[in-house]
Parts: sequence; C-alpha cells; structure tokens
Amino acid sequence: MELTLLAILALVVVASIVISKYTDAGGNPYPFNRKDSVFTTVEASFLQLLERAVGDKFKIVSRVKLVDVIECKPGLSKKARRSAITKAQNKQLDYVLVDKSTLNIVAAVDLVNNANKNGHKAQKDWFVSGALESAGIPHIRMKIKSGYKSPEVRAAILFKLGQKPEQTKPVRNRSYKPAVLSPSQAKAASTQLAEI
Repeated sequence: MELTLLAILALVVVASIVISKYTDAGGNPYPFNRKDSVFTTVEASFLQLLERAVGDKFKIVSRVKLVDVIECKPGLSKKARRSAITKAQNKQLDYVLVDKSTLNIVAAVDLVNNANKNGHKAQKDWFVSGALESAGIPHIRMKIKSGYKSPEVRAAILFKLGQKPEQTKPVRNRSYKPAVLSPSQAKAASTQLAEI
C-alpha cells in the first residue's frame, strides 16, 4: 500500500513538472496572440511585385520548407539520408514558382538583404543552393531594394530560367531614335540586372 502511494505521489510530481514546462505563469498552455500579417512589409511588397511580374505565367507559393521541394536520391544509406534530411529540415525558401497548369516546381526565389536588418538572408546558403542545384531546381536570389519594376523582375527571372522574355513589337515612330549606350553604360545596366 505504501509503495502504491509513493508511486502515485511520484507520478503527480512528474506530471506537475511537465505541465509547468508547457504553461506560462498564468497557467495558460496556449500563450499566443494573432500576428497582424503573415508577411513582413518587404515580403508583402515583393510578393505583389512578383505576382505582377510572373503571376500570369506561374503560381507563387511563399515560405516553403526546403524538404517540401526536394527529396533524397535513391540508394542512400539510412545514415546519409538522415543526415541530409536533418540539414535540410530547418531551411526555408521565400517563394517557389510553380507551373500554373502542371503545378510542377519551376524555381525557388530567395530575398537577399546585405544589410540583414529584416532577418533576410545576407550570405549565400551553400547547402540550399547545392541541394536545389542537385535537384535541378533553379535558385534565384534577388537583392532587396526599392525601385524594382515588374518587367525588370520578369526579365531577370526568365533569364535565370533560360527563357527569353516575350517582346512586344515597338510602335513605328519615324521621329524616334533609339538610345545608344556606351559599352560602360551597357555593362553597368547588365550588371545591375544580373545582381537581381
């Protein structure tokens, strides 16, 4: 009888310790409030820009776990598979472009902030880039900056995907003379777009 009482007492003590770890000081096991938005201001504005740029061509899925778009190659040992999955589990992609008709994965898009003020990636994550490259998924890293125009973003993304942007026929205006860029101006313009 005494042994049973001691066992019950020990069980109550263990249960109270476990419960205390999952509750706040007020005893609420769910100490949460709703956030105002799913996206930061930068993420929301870039998502809108991305939708204007390629929304007619691709569906855009945001905040996708890396393990949702890649899988281990067959033939790996259990240890190698577990190690690879462990490395990939905590990685997240900002946006994934998906083919509208087939829903196949087309590319991954990550925002890059060199100042790293808003928690965005500052340095290239070589594991993410390598995993995506190994899986055959283009990884597009775009610098966070103001002033992007949707045609620029569209052209940069299609360039990274190896596609030519659709070109509209120019209106014939005999008085129009195209601007001629010097080699240094052309190089600066292409470098600026390549950094996108």
